[in-house]
Amino acid sequence: MSEIPWEKLGVPSELRGMVGPDAPLSMRQTAARGLLPATPDVQLALLYVCAATGDSALRALAVTTLNGLSNLAGALSHRTHTKVLEFLVEFRAEPAVDALVRHHRNLNDRSAILLAERADERAAEAMCDDHERLMVTPDVLVALHQNPRAANVAVERAIAFLRMEHALPELPAQRGGSARVVASAPPPPVIDLDAEIEAALGGKLSPGLAARQTMERFVLAYSSSGTISGFDFNFSSGDEFSMDLLNDGGAEAPPELRVSIERRIAAMPPGKKIKLAYLGNKESRGILLRDRNKQVALAVVKSGRMTDGEAASAAGNRNVSMDVLREIADNREFMRKYPIKVALVNNPRTPPSVAVPIVSQLQKRDLEQLARNRNVSSVLFTMAAKLMKQKSTAHDK
Repeated sequence: MSEIPWEKLGVPSELRGMVGPDAPLSMRQTAARGLLPATPDVQLALLYVCAATGDSALRALAVTTLNGLSNLAGALSHRTHTKVLEFLVEFRAEPAVDALVRHHRNLNDRSAILLAERADERAAEAMCDDHERLMVTPDVLVALHQNPRAANVAVERAIAFLRMEHALPELPAQRGGSARVVASAPPPPVIDLDAEIEAALGGKLSPGLAARQTMERFVLAYSSSGTISGFDFNFSSGDEFSMDLLNDGGAEAPPELRVSIERRIAAMPPGKKIKLAYLGNKESRGILLRDRNKQVALAVVKSGRMTDGEAASAAGNRNVSMDVLREIADNREFMRKYPIKVALVNNPRTPPSVAVPIVSQLQKRDLEQLARNRNVSSVLFTMAAKLMKQKSTAHDK
């Protein structure tokens, strides 16, 4: 069992001693029942800690509680740990839940493939059109190809895209097959006295007995390695990047290290570059932002890790693609920052359809500068000149 990454799981320090391997069993059972006071995201992480570090009975209890959680949308965020997502995909196979996690940036390969295997027609089409996921996990296409509910036209679109990106995996000669059957979690093993009395009076089977029978079948499903249906109860997130690509050192990287980083990133396949875009440090993001592959560059902006300064620098960079500039302009948080607006309208590569709505938000001094900028579209500097004249006239009055 690897060390528990409490920080990455988002578990507060005051709760760690209540759910860790050294905590009293009664306290861990309380956590596995979801009875510790915690926010929905922490509650979900606590259940996984109990499942990953407990015996089969504690695991089964945590899975049972997982299946009873109601506010899963509130429990998920862009920080949700990879293994917590896989835990959810494995043991709560519901269309509504799958829809919540299908496009999550931290979804690992195995989870994405499981979702593709059991997707209905609409979900399969969405996954076929998720170019970023297809590049990160090409085997998703293999699962969709074998999913009888995936429409042929959607699968063919995905095949054409990965072929164009030179990332097409080997596909079976024929389509078809059946989706994987996911093991269902056991009923709650906790005895409900009222339910027992009601069952006895009605001549029905004891709920407690049924729970114990299901628990026995569930425990037998564990292999000697501690897995159910291929699920590994550990905390490994599959990190595959060195620390110089992930950690921000504060100071700018020396030239020799920067060259080394650029060479390593250049040698990566697009899917791995996209993964790095969501995990990498400032140095990595700066390199990936200029990548010729649109999906890679866009992943940097979508990652949520770019600072306002990085966004302003990218917005004024003539070497980034128009798609990146559009993505920055579509980000509400970035567009609340005035320097980013100024950088976008003055960048010749910003599409006029993106820049025009911003011009009217500029202050007088920036309108004057834009009116003199002959590198941008004539529509922009003409509009800036007119607005500047209107503001001057209004001020004189």
